[in-house]
Amino acid sequence: MAKYFRISSSLKDIIGRDLITNDFVAVFELVKNSFDAHARRVDIVLADGTLWIVDDGKGMSEEDLLEKWLFVAFSAKATGGEDDGLSQDFRDKIAVRRGYAGNKGIGRFSCDRLGKSLVLHSRQEGTRACNRLTVNWEDFEGRPEDEFGSIGVAVEPASALPAVPDVPPPRDGATILEISSLREVWDRPKLLKLKEYLAKLVDPFAPKGEMEVYLHAPAELEGDNAAKGKPKAIVNGPVANTILDVLEGKTTQLSVQLEGGAIHSTLRDRDRLIYRVREDNPYPELEGAQISADLLYLNRSAKATFTRRMGIEPVKFGSVFLFLNGFRVFPIGEEGNDEFGIDRRKQQGYARYLGTRDLLGRIDIVAPQRFFMEASSRDNGLVEGPRTEALRQLVLRTLLTRLERYVVDVTWVDSLDQERSDASGLTTDDARSRIIQVVKNLVGRKGVELLEYDTELIDTISDRAGEFERAMEGLSVVAERTGDVRLLERIERSRRRYAELNASAAEAAAKAKEEARRRAAAEAQARAEAKRADVAEQRFKDEQRRSLLLTSLEARDSETLTLLHHQVVIYATAIQDAVANNLRAIADGDLIDPVELAADLEHISFQNSRILAVTRFATQANFKLDADQASIDIVQYMSEYVMNVASLFEGERFATFDDGGNTMVSKFKPIDIAIVIDNLMSNARKAQATKIHFQVRRAHKSQALEMLIEDNGRGISDRVDRARIFDKGYSGAESGSGLGLYHAAQVLSQMGGSIALDPEHQGRGTRFIVRLPRQKD
Repeated sequence: MAKYFRISSSLKDIIGRDLITNDFVAVFELVKNSFDAHARRVDIVLADGTLWIVDDGKGMSEEDLLEKWLFVAFSAKATGGEDDGLSQDFRDKIAVRRGYAGNKGIGRFSCDRLGKSLVLHSRQEGTRACNRLTVNWEDFEGRPEDEFGSIGVAVEPASALPAVPDVPPPRDGATILEISSLREVWDRPKLLKLKEYLAKLVDPFAPKGEMEVYLHAPAELEGDNAAKGKPKAIVNGPVANTILDVLEGKTTQLSVQLEGGAIHSTLRDRDRLIYRVREDNPYPELEGAQISADLLYLNRSAKATFTRRMGIEPVKFGSVFLFLNGFRVFPIGEEGNDEFGIDRRKQQGYARYLGTRDLLGRIDIVAPQRFFMEASSRDNGLVEGPRTEALRQLVLRTLLTRLERYVVDVTWVDSLDQERSDASGLTTDDARSRIIQVVKNLVGRKGVELLEYDTELIDTISDRAGEFERAMEGLSVVAERTGDVRLLERIERSRRRYAELNASAAEAAAKAKEEARRRAAAEAQARAEAKRADVAEQRFKDEQRRSLLLTSLEARDSETLTLLHHQVVIYATAIQDAVANNLRAIADGDLIDPVELAADLEHISFQNSRILAVTRFATQANFKLDADQASIDIVQYMSEYVMNVASLFEGERFATFDDGGNTMVSKFKPIDIAIVIDNLMSNARKAQATKIHFQVRRAHKSQALEMLIEDNGRGISDRVDRARIFDKGYSGAESGSGLGLYHAAQVLSQMGGSIALDPEHQGRGTRFIVRLPRQKD
């Protein structure tokens, strides 16, 4: 004869207060039930010692209460009968739900965790009949020998739904939970913590209006009034996750969509598209689920914005959250949680990897019931298995590693990028070359199809760029993989022009250098014949070290003029070749590509700037160094150039320079640094500035030096796009060429430095930050 289990009344505690670990998890479970009931709105009310949870979902009939709600561990969601019986009108009103947030049939025992007494009112959609269920949870306590099923609860018709403080009555279907004799005190700090907890349940990437949650606590209205202007300190109101609004356009974001046999990935850097690719799904265990993932890298600027707007540091808010069928899976994403092994991985290579402190994101899974299983403790993540491991690999390999390759190889190279909230640093030729390499390495993999990319960033770069050849090689791969014939043609023309310019420059340099060598030898012989004493020679060398630039016109000698002449010949030859190439194309009747013509004109403009800088040396300075490359103290050089050369053209009292006692020997092209200073001083004058100040200081938490350049002009107009002021051809002035700041950014980028607007500057004038990293010989 068969025997049967008997169930003790203690079961209520085991699957209720023992399993639901805290009050916040309990409220969360009840809100999930509202979500599964297709509610559009949920109101949580704390008033007069009672907790109310009101939703406008489909509601329950008497049969639902008896056959489903009172059936312990039974879940109609798991059996597929949850939405049986819904009217067509109600089906037309609700959005197509992506799955169910709960499926174990035990979330209802959260009510026991919260209070000793429950009165549940429900009205099924499409009807006027209301039902009321009353449970006194203490009836199940004290006598464990009593069988669970022998303890009665009251289910009866109700004339109407009860009035709830501050909440308008739902018009159609509804369920109202009235929980009294609360087991814990809900004071203001706890209510604020509840709101913060619930905010993390809201997927910031989900469609707007899927379900709204409101918190009401009439007793806290006075405290809310005192906290106006501090959103994190206000209890009453909507529960919202505003991460996207706060960080919009300020992060590097990789978005991945997995569905069926394909994965689509899109990378954006501060709202600028970098690439969009498609590839086959290498995770067969995940077929049958739809997975959307967004991983955001926060630089120092984005972290500061987040902290200022959200009232909490990003690391304390959390990192990569997991949503299953619309609701959070705890504790994944909480501070200190490393579900995906991101921090363990970072410990293996601190400088190469990102950690949870650098990231915010979400993984949103829509999957059939039991495809992924949550641990029964409700705050212990997912049950381990092949699918959970495949999900972990998706996060590490497809999301994290690819985001890292871009951040580490592109933006981390530019130390000033940590302070930028926009994409202005991406437009230099060196930055574009790094981006090209990242895209080339990605699309060079088998099965990866490049669908879209930024055609301005990923295009031919200036032939002056140090990474020209490497960039052209990467571009060739991109062009071939996308079948972009026009890009291939531009690459070929750029390579030809690069070879021609190099050949012309080399020839001119060789002739000028030979002439310089001949004249220098003659000068040396003349000095030797004059029998200069060793002491005088040493005095000459000491004086040369003390002053790199001398303003005495009489001090110029033929060697100096020869060096300057040598530079002018090289730059003039480059201009002549660019003009000749275009004239030859016109004469031959060839069509001139506007992009190539613009590149040639920009090249001419830059070489002309160099010639202008050389003329200043020729007329105002005795430049005793090789004018092409110099390994000298760059701080001293800039100081002397600003005060002794540039000031003669802009006015003696216009510029001041404070080196802060800093020195740094670096290898650079003096003429090009002169161009940077000339452009900045010229722009200040055009902005009606009467003063410009250069200040050198040690960079924050770095051995690098940075220079602040601030003027008192009219500043940058609000109509100017600050993210584009270093772009080629973009000018904030109607008469500007859009090349001055572009040239400055290119020069600094090629020597390993950078330039940016100071994001902290306020008031009149403009302030730039120039980063000068220490260079290895």
